[in-house]
Order: sequence, then structure tokens, then C-alpha cells
Amino acid sequence: MSGETLWSRVISGLSSSGEDLQTTTGLWFSRASVQGEKLYIDSTTERTPSCNLSKQRSISKKDFLFVYSYYDRWVNGETGVRHEVTRKLRNTAYIFSLISRFAD
Repeated sequence: MSGETLWSRVISGLSSSGEDLQTTTGLWFSRASVQGEKLYIDSTTERTPSCNLSKQRSISKKDFLFVYSYYDRWVNGETGVRHEVTRKLRNTAYIFSLISRFAD
């Protein structure tokens, strides 16, 4: 599946009210929601353990596609990929989680 197709699937799959998701390290984040063409991530108080976000995070299509370009390498266990992408961009844990959730 292309990154563009997956982005569309994520945008259409998330409602404006959001959905609770979990990072690959087991931390929950809440209200992955869509407003226009951006995704927004917030902390959750309903599930534990939760991410401790001081403010809402936004994810643009450009950022999503950048992380998606690393996804196959990360899933296949290539050493250092997570570190490489994290050095270049914030919010990668949330983006990897969104990709995992909607790629199936």
C-alpha cells in the first residue's frame, strides 16, 4: 500500500472525536483525531500506562509520509531505524502506531 493511500485510510478511519491507540512501547495516547488535513494526538486519562504529553501534538501529511518511508525497515527489525527517523522528526512513536493500526 502506498503512503498516500494509507494516509487517506487514516484520515477517513479516525473520527473527529478520536480513538485511543497504543505506542509500540505500550504507552496509551488518546484522541488521535482529525481536523481538516491534520491529525492531532493528546494524552489519555482513561487508560494506563499513558503518554505524558504537555500539549496536543499535530501530525501533518508530510511528516506521516516521511515516517511511512521508514516503516518497512522498522517492522523488519533493521537496527537503528527508529533512532534514525527520531533524530529527524518528532512524534514518530505516534505515527508508527497509526501506521500499524491502519496498515492491516
